[in-house]
Amino acid sequence: MNAYLILPIWARFAIKREGRALSVLKDLSPDERKAMILRRINESGRVLANAVASEFGVSEDSIRRDLRELAEQGLVQRFHGGASRSRSGPRSFQQRARDDTAGKKAIAAAAAARIPANATMLLDSSTTVLEFVRALPADLQTCIITGSPDIAAAALDHPCCEVILLGGSLNRLTRSAIGQSTLTEVQSMRVDFCVLGACAVDEALMLRAENYDDARMKLAFGQACNEIILLATSEKLVKQGPFAIGPISIISTLVTDKTADRSILERISETGVEVIVAGDPVK
Repeated sequence: MNAYLILPIWARFAIKREGRALSVLKDLSPDERKAMILRRINESGRVLANAVASEFGVSEDSIRRDLRELAEQGLVQRFHGGASRSRSGPRSFQQRARDDTAGKKAIAAAAAARIPANATMLLDSSTTVLEFVRALPADLQTCIITGSPDIAAAALDHPCCEVILLGGSLNRLTRSAIGQSTLTEVQSMRVDFCVLGACAVDEALMLRAENYDDARMKLAFGQACNEIILLATSEKLVKQGPFAIGPISIISTLVTDKTADRSILERISETGVEVIVAGDPVK
């Protein structure tokens, strides 16, 4: 499969119009290139480093580095000269929803208690954010905007909540809208709060995602709001992820659980982020 075919349809049209497919592929950022490589591996089962390097117009060393980073995140399995689909594969929304439900519910309740009446919120497709919606008071007047049909359906159970579902192509793994049309819609908004689920916060306190489209969407959500609330179970702190979103300091508030490493929380607090530990006494 030609690497050009892995691009979203809107990007293919743009490249065709200008007639410079190879130069566009060559100019991709490392994260964009890794996202395309990962998509190709998931679709075709394997890639060879020399073939991908030729198609992208970059060195084999660059592709080997991309494959190594993807393998370190458990997203692919390396072999001599290339990489193949991970044996475990990416986990679905339904699978992730069963992880640490007690921790997620505690975090969700603590975060939900902070939302004032008449707030407008952008919510991403995290399973912890799903619990957050369920934890909102039934009589809370609010407006929820999301690309997740699951979260939109949960919000509809709140009779005082206005629900807006973003359009776009649906990603089967995240069960949420993705793509340029969704990004453009979000970029036209300005809301009170953005509530995000954390995929990972690495040792350098950089927010990271396991999915390139998810990273772009989280960043767009954050840029469209006055205050970012990040919901993160303790296992997500000091964890790696292949796609950078931004430094932890871009968020306003972190809500986590009581098992989180307090030394990490102190480092996060020193960046100016308000840290709330679910179950701790309110200061």
